[in-house]
Amino acid sequence: MGGTVQRPLLAPLVSAVAGEMQGLPPEEFLRDTTKLSNAIRDVVRSLNVDVAVAEFGTLWDAEAMGLPLDWSSGFPPEPKGDLPVPPSGDLANSGRGPVVIEAVRRLSALLGDRVVVSAGVTGPVRFSRLSGGKFSPVEAAEVVLPAVRLLCEAGARLIWVVEDEALPEDPDALASAMAPVWGSIAFYGGAGALHVTGSADGWKEFVVQGGPHITCFDPERSPELAIRFRDSGSFGLALPPGESPPVARELILTKRCFLLTNDGELSGRVAARDLHTTVSVLRSMAQF
Repeated sequence: MGGTVQRPLLAPLVSAVAGEMQGLPPEEFLRDTTKLSNAIRDVVRSLNVDVAVAEFGTLWDAEAMGLPLDWSSGFPPEPKGDLPVPPSGDLANSGRGPVVIEAVRRLSALLGDRVVVSAGVTGPVRFSRLSGGKFSPVEAAEVVLPAVRLLCEAGARLIWVVEDEALPEDPDALASAMAPVWGSIAFYGGAGALHVTGSADGWKEFVVQGGPHITCFDPERSPELAIRFRDSGSFGLALPPGESPPVARELILTKRCFLLTNDGELSGRVAARDLHTTVSVLRSMAQF
């Protein structure tokens, strides 16, 4: 991925917020295929954005593999215990797996080519942590691949690999293990995006050699990556809601910023009534 872009694609992370607009608690909303797909369609059209995010950071894949989740505090759900090793569930038929996959399929049909349909998978370092270390990140990359394939087959053309700032212990080995994941997304004509919440500088070595993906990061919290991408390479910016920091504006002016998104799902951080204002900040930054 290289060259310049006309403007970044706007990809606000609003899937769970769409349920708030219907007065539904997150768990109820995110387990209802019809409500999920219809609400995201309506929000995407209302906000006039480029990317419809069917799911982001809810651990749907880990839950389908047997990780119990606690929704009592709202969004995001918290793990209760560790992911079993080997995983005990079937991604396509367990937990919210069928909901997420069918929501992607419906959104693809409802929105056609006008909007890029996307969804997230749990990243391998995060999977390793959720297993209590019984999976290494390299081993966990094999668990990421089937989830990616299911989403791509359903029609997703942007796949978020969602990580936090925990560092990969062996970036070289992890980059090799993730090559089939990025390759599978490309095979289906899609794009893969590594989304790192918090400081992403620890991922710099992986990013440099990690294959054909877009790295989405907060440049204020990741100054080394900001310097790296100031000189070369396509990237995405993952910004806190309502903020347009000068470093981000400088990077956008390179015309190599492919995605403009948020540092995490906006549910619980931005009121539904303020979504238009939040997205307008991103839109203003996207205008060169």
